[in-house]
Amino acid sequence: MKNYATFYLLSKLFLLFKFGYNGWMYYSTFEDFKNACGYTIDGLWYPRVTSIVGMKAKPGLYKFYAEQESFEAGEAIKAKSAEEGTLIHEVVEAILQGEKPVVPETIRPAIEAFYKFLESNRVKPLKIEERLVSKNHRYSGTLDVLAEINDKVGVLDIKTSYSIFRDYGIQTSAYVEAIHEAEVFPYLTRWILRLDQYQKCANCSAILRTKGGNLKIRKGGLNCQHQWSEVIGELELKELPDYKHDFQAFLACKTLWEWENSFWLSRVR
Repeated sequence: MKNYATFYLLSKLFLLFKFGYNGWMYYSTFEDFKNACGYTIDGLWYPRVTSIVGMKAKPGLYKFYAEQESFEAGEAIKAKSAEEGTLIHEVVEAILQGEKPVVPETIRPAIEAFYKFLESNRVKPLKIEERLVSKNHRYSGTLDVLAEINDKVGVLDIKTSYSIFRDYGIQTSAYVEAIHEAEVFPYLTRWILRLDQYQKCANCSAILRTKGGNLKIRKGGLNCQHQWSEVIGELELKELPDYKHDFQAFLACKTLWEWENSFWLSRVR
């Protein structure tokens, strides 16, 4: 039996070592820090939204590492999962730009689910992969899509996770705030567009999800001799309510991020 407590502790220690402790970040140079954590725009450096949001604790991530045979194995799965997610992002954004991209077989079910979504909804992309800047709060980020969906305009953030997590609201609130600074919109909403793939068991309610080469079975009977279906694409669109509460959480993350990185930030001009 795996010692989950030990793996949990080791994964937390690694994350502290990698992402820093008491302001002393694990970067060899100031330029490394700037490149890893932000963007330089018009001669000024801004911290990246995803770096700031990364300050929030992620118990699910610790659990993920604890379930792996080794930390290295977990890192390999995470890297491959990120590649798969990036590929889905690229194909979806190409489709929204009016292109007809070649769809790799590995992600075809998810992309087919996206095509069905477009057929049953009025979707008009306004901006895709655009850099945003908040000068009032000094941060920057890259928007997936600003879209009009069924007569509403809002931030559309594409995710390839197995669920929609509350953290996503913090990230998208920062994008909405930055857009409001630069442009006048009477109202902007936010959506999370989740694309995933899975297989169903013909004998029970079990779901098999393969991500980054990692097989994960959820639900179902413990003693079932699973018979898996073909891979099925899944799409979930969730609209998030008023962004202001989430934006306060983002600013709290930013305060903590600045405290954690005070050593490097003291060098920013």
